[in-house]
Amino acid sequence: LSSCTDVSYVNTAESKSYTSLGIDYHDLEQAASQNIASLLESGFVRNLAGLDKPKILAISDVINDTMQHFSTEELTRKITRDMRNSGKFILTMAFAGSGGSKDNMIDSVRDSRKNEEVNQYALPEKGEILPPELSLSGKIVQRNTKVKSKQRVDYFFLLTLTDLKSGLVVWDNEVNIIKLGSNKKSAW
Repeated sequence: LSSCTDVSYVNTAESKSYTSLGIDYHDLEQAASQNIASLLESGFVRNLAGLDKPKILAISDVINDTMQHFSTEELTRKITRDMRNSGKFILTMAFAGSGGSKDNMIDSVRDSRKNEEVNQYALPEKGEILPPELSLSGKIVQRNTKVKSKQRVDYFFLLTLTDLKSGLVVWDNEVNIIKLGSNKKSAW
């Protein structure tokens, strides 16, 4: 419990005035919205228009190569939510790398096939899990540079969508966020 009395809520629309050199809510929002706009406008997604069912997507590894500790799933979930809302993609929780979460209940339910107390007729049959067709992976990179008495921090949000059958990259994008601040401040 905290006994601080001068704590207040900040409206997300007004919170930009409290920014830092580090990655914050607005940076993740910007990176997600620019990446999803690029993806949904890509030739790959335009070519999906005639499909009768959405492509199955898994979130693979998204590496946080910055000096900050944050969950890369914050970024990938914002992106995959908009991908699902487009009607062209559906997210599997049966497979995931570091950028996503695997739903452990999937394995737990299937492991209950060995438990005589569980109604075996109500369990999913073997072979029901659908494999992903596409994989979203990426890397977030940070570069700090001293510029006179200031510090410039460049963030690169690199994302790739790969066709898992062919191994070919069907889309990739880079969003850059650059911040400038006092050299006395740290970017973590």
